Parts: sequence; structure tokens; C-alpha cells
Amino acid sequence: MSLDEQLNLWVQRLRAIAQTGIAFSPSVYDRERYQEILELGAQMATTRANLSRDENLTNALYEKWRGEVGSGVAGYVTPKVGVGGIVFNDRDELLLIERPSHTWLFPTGWADVGYSPAEVVVKEVLEETGLHVTPLRLIAVYDIRRLLEQDLDQQLYSLIFYCRLDTGEISIRPHEALNAGFFARDALPAPLAHAGIGWAEHAWAAHRGELKETYFDPIQQQENRK
Repeated sequence: MSLDEQLNLWVQRLRAIAQTGIAFSPSVYDRERYQEILELGAQMATTRANLSRDENLTNALYEKWRGEVGSGVAGYVTPKVGVGGIVFNDRDELLLIERPSHTWLFPTGWADVGYSPAEVVVKEVLEETGLHVTPLRLIAVYDIRRLLEQDLDQQLYSLIFYCRLDTGEISIRPHEALNAGFFARDALPAPLAHAGIGWAEHAWAAHRGELKETYFDPIQQQENRK
């Protein structure tokens, strides 16, 4: 982890601690302390390498974060969750879609309220490709924050299901995907999104029966166990 990545992680943690603390209606004294922590986080996030800082940007970021605070449990800051589906056809080809960013990835989307994770993956595959699938097992849980070169404003977990292809023909909606198709292991389109986590390798390992247990990211730091 680079210094910039570590600093960004610290900012995210300070922000989450402060926002969650404010959400649970603390005493006046504690609320002031949490607001001060939130302000310090905003200052850290907007401080440049030469230690200069745009005060207007700092204030705007603080007000944005302060405005996001909910009340009680609804205000508890947790990672967002995405759900994706690994789908193969009978020729051992993997279903991929070309996203609006012009990168290729398995069908995936946000976990919607009112759906179980397995129901979300069925919905996302159908919406993005027109195909009907049945989730068979959870094969991977990824922390997407570890993958992206750019900073994430909020941490994201991605739950990946291995699915059976049931029925349907590929039919895309432009606002969901630019293209979609099944691809052989040695003929994958480029560029692949989030290739650094090895999801393609995990997909084929699951398909071949070699991925016996659900993959999850290894612990990076001792302090994460606290």
C-alpha cells in the first residue's frame, strides 16, 4: 500500500467514525468532538503534498459529509455492496459485458433494498444481458477499494456468485451495457475491469471445480484485526 493509499484509508476511517458518532445523537460535548474529527478528515483530504490547502474546498467537503449523516442505525456508515454473476455457456465461455466505461466485466450492480444477494444477481444478469440464470454458490468476496488506482469516496464490497445459465438470448439495454457476449479463456476482450484481483482466474477455477471455498481478500495489516 502506497503512502497516498494509506492516507486515503485513514481519511475514510476518520470520516466514518465521525459520521457514525454524530448519527447516534451524542451529548453536546461528544457531538462537538465528532464534528471536529470530521473537519480534520476534510482538512487531511484537501491538503496537498506541499501542505497547502484550499479552505473553500475543505469547507465544502466538510459540509457534504456533514449533510450525509443520518439518524441512529440508518446513519451507521458501512461499505456499499455490489453483487455480480459468473455465467458460462456450454462451450465453457464466460459471459462479459462492455460497460459504459469501455471496460469489460461480468454482470454486476448495486445490492438493492428488498432483495437478497442471490436475487440481486438474477436481476442484474437479466437487466444487463437478457439472460435467465440460477445462482449456485458464492465464490468470492472482494474489497474493491484495494483494486482501484483512483480514490473511492466510499468503500465497496463485491459479492460474486457462480450461476447456471438457464434460458434467454443476449439482449442489452444501452444504459446498462454497450455490448455483451461469451468469451473463451484465450480470447478475452480488453481491457478487463478490476483485472488485478484475479477474478477471471477465480471464475474459471470455479467453473472447473478447482475453487473449493469462497475466496476473500487476505488481511493486509495487523491493525485490521482490532
